[in-house]
Amino acid sequence: FESSLWDDNKKTSSGQHKSEFTEFATLGTQFSAAIMDVSQLEHLMRNLAIKETRTNSLDLLESKLSDVNQDIYETMLSSESLFKFLAEADADQHTTASRIIYDKALEFFPNGSASVIDRFFERCLTHPKNSVKQFGLRGAAAMVYHSATITPNTVELIIQHCLPMKEVYVDTLLNVLVKCLPPIFTEPTVQNKLVSVLQFDETVRCRVYEVVCTVLEQHPAYMQIASPVLESALADLDKDDVLLQSSVLQILTQLLTTKEGFDYIEGIDLFRKVYVNFVSVKVTPFVRFVLPNALKFYASAALIQPSLFLQRHPATVDFIFDQITPEDPMLMAIAYDCLGMVGSTNEGKIFLSDNQKLKMEQFLKEFPGILHSTTDVYKVRFIECITCLMSGGDSESIDNRVTCITQEWYETMTESKDLEMVQTLFKNPFPDIKMASLKLLSAIVDHRWGQQFFQNTACFTEQLLSRRLDTLNVNVAQFKYDVIKKLSLCPTLEPYVTDALKQYVTAGAFHREAHVEVVIEGGQ
Repeated sequence: FESSLWDDNKKTSSGQHKSEFTEFATLGTQFSAAIMDVSQLEHLMRNLAIKETRTNSLDLLESKLSDVNQDIYETMLSSESLFKFLAEADADQHTTASRIIYDKALEFFPNGSASVIDRFFERCLTHPKNSVKQFGLRGAAAMVYHSATITPNTVELIIQHCLPMKEVYVDTLLNVLVKCLPPIFTEPTVQNKLVSVLQFDETVRCRVYEVVCTVLEQHPAYMQIASPVLESALADLDKDDVLLQSSVLQILTQLLTTKEGFDYIEGIDLFRKVYVNFVSVKVTPFVRFVLPNALKFYASAALIQPSLFLQRHPATVDFIFDQITPEDPMLMAIAYDCLGMVGSTNEGKIFLSDNQKLKMEQFLKEFPGILHSTTDVYKVRFIECITCLMSGGDSESIDNRVTCITQEWYETMTESKDLEMVQTLFKNPFPDIKMASLKLLSAIVDHRWGQQFFQNTACFTEQLLSRRLDTLNVNVAQFKYDVIKKLSLCPTLEPYVTDALKQYVTAGAFHREAHVEVVIEGGQ
């Protein structure tokens, strides 16, 4: 059947196609001997618009790219045949065309914005076919990636025409907008474009929220200007759609990274609203979708503004402890992450010691058994939680009270005054767990008690200094070297221990000893 269709096609248009293929072959011969001129370009553009000659024409154009001067290039960008080709081309052909068009754009317009390329972007972004819009977005992204500017009009067209698209390169879209929006974010036309896109479905609205919150994370002074978008996000958070609620809460958590964002969240009473809507209610299968992001929301607040948040919302830490149960491993792992975030600051450690003493004691006593029984997928995250709890906080000089708290916690957890637990983890051959154990060791030996416990651990120094497995993972070997260097400077260690450590440091992270073998002939 396909053969008969092809035969009929050849009968009806064989003369035309034969002529086109002949002209194409002739044109290829001409290209091999001359710089491309306007007539050759026009012929090539016509062939690009024809399905049967498209691929060969595209390959020929790419091979002769060095022969295209700026005048010819500008003529090509305004060709109607080029846009017909872009509307009908497949993904692979778009990829080739993007190399041709955008490499030349960066060559001729290294600083970005120029009338010809701006007009090309405008025609692409306003084209009725989404694939052509995506092609224009890809070009804008290429310019931005190479630090070339694109016009505010191009940015507005991306907001208007690409943000609402169902099928779009989302990461590319967000990266372009996050990089280009800040200088023009306060412009009324830009804000109007962002607000206008909120009329679309929840997926599109969440893209707008993510773009705006990421910009606010970098430029918190724009908080007031962005209030219409933020109000829309808060309205979505109140809707009876758990997936939408979960996504919006995760995006709004970005605001907590700055003092201005924290004040905004506090000002609209969102901490209480999240607690009332997702924490105090009975846990259902639907609410459980939102719980992970509710946990991270509170933990982020405790990390950014520990004293203020923990003083005003202490019940949220009870919420985190309530999720540390083996019944739901995924939720348990997130709770461990969040507890580590709360306890990573000095204020958080003091709060946990003073206000959650019994729960911390139960958590620490159960930790070794849970760590032993859990899968490797979660083991690294559990170790990282303890690393945060053992860390010295943000201050350069470790607070004495924090040192006492961390020592008490470690002794409660291991019922010992050595680092045998850390040593056992370090013996694990898997690089991720070995790296996690080294990070835990690094945090512990920042304390004087940790240095003493290290010295109390039989054979730990020898195992650290062994280079036998260093070649298996470069990152682990480098971090181990950094830990050994830190230990070599510890004043509490015995001189013979520090001497061995310093010898390792002097040799370097990737030192390899030469092994000489002597073979005696005759069996003597």
